[in-house]
Amino acid sequence: MTKQPDNKRQDHYPVYINPLTDFGIKKLFCSDARGAERLLSLLRAFLPDRMKDVKSISFNPTELLGADESTKRVTFDIYGTTDNQIHIIVEMQRGQQTFFDNRIITYNCRVISQEVIRGDMKYNIPTVIAFCIMDYTSKWPSGKEDFFHAVQLKDENNNLYSDKILFCFLELSKFAAPKIGQLKDMNFPDDRHKWAYILKNMGQMEEQDLSQEDEVFRGLFEDGRFSKLTKMEKKVYKKSVLDYADVQDAIRCTREVSLKEGLEQGLLEGREEGREEGRADERRQLARNMIDEGLDFAFVARITGLSEEELAQLVASSE
Repeated sequence: MTKQPDNKRQDHYPVYINPLTDFGIKKLFCSDARGAERLLSLLRAFLPDRMKDVKSISFNPTELLGADESTKRVTFDIYGTTDNQIHIIVEMQRGQQTFFDNRIITYNCRVISQEVIRGDMKYNIPTVIAFCIMDYTSKWPSGKEDFFHAVQLKDENNNLYSDKILFCFLELSKFAAPKIGQLKDMNFPDDRHKWAYILKNMGQMEEQDLSQEDEVFRGLFEDGRFSKLTKMEKKVYKKSVLDYADVQDAIRCTREVSLKEGLEQGLLEGREEGREEGRADERRQLARNMIDEGLDFAFVARITGLSEEELAQLVASSE
C-alpha cells in the first residue's frame, strides 16, 4: 500500500510574500528604485505634510557604530535619506518588547549624533523620522484606538518644542480591516487605510484580489510574487517566514506561562520586586525559546531587549 504524503508537512506559500517578515519588508521597500518609490508612497499616505516636497529617497547602510567599542551599535530594518535631507528609519516590530520605546529614541539620537559636524556651534541637527510598523497591540498610548500615532516633542501646553524628531507608530492589530477581497470593491476612506490593509493582508491575498488601478500597488504585488523570487531568495524568505512564526509562537507561549507564574508570585509575595523579577524572567525565557529555535543573537537581542552578553550567559548557564 502506497503511503500518502503528509500534507501538513508540505511547505505551502501563498501567491504573494508577507511584507511583515524581515525579508518581505526589505524586498518590497528598499531593494531597488521601485521599492524606494513605494516606500515614499507609504510615507506620503501617513505623513502628507512632511512628505509633500519629497521627490526621492536614497538608502543608507543599516548599521551605525558608536564612537568607540563601548558604545552600543544600532541596526535598522530600513534607513534612508530623502532629497531634502530628512532621515527616515523604518522599523518592523513583530512582538511586544519591554524597551522598544527606548530603542526607537536611541535610533533617532544615534542618527542625529552621526550627522552633527564637529565644530558646528549652531548644532544644525537633521530631521529624523522613525516609522514603526507594529504587528501587535502596544500598551501605549493608553485608551487610543486609532491604528496610527505620531509623537513629537511638546511642552505641557502642547506647544511644539522641536519638529526635528518624529516618532510614528502604525499598529496593524488595531486596524479594523475588511474581509480579504478584491481591492477595487473596497471603499477605503484614504490611502493610509489602504496601505494598512495591504500590509496586514498581502501575504494571504490571491491574484483575483488585485485590481489594476494604481501603478505603485501593481508594482508592489508584481515584485511580491513568491514565484518570481530566485532560488536563493525563496530559501531566505522561507527562513524569514519560520522566524516570524517562531517569534509569534514564542511570545504567545511565554506570555501565557509568565502571566500565570507572575500572578501566582504576585499573590504569594505581594511585592513589586516579585513583579519586576517576573517580567525579567519572561524576557529571559523568551530569549531561551528563540535561541533554541536557532535564531541569531542579534535578532534575539532586538526582540527581547537583552544584550548579547546576557544572551551568552543564558546559553552558558543552560549547558
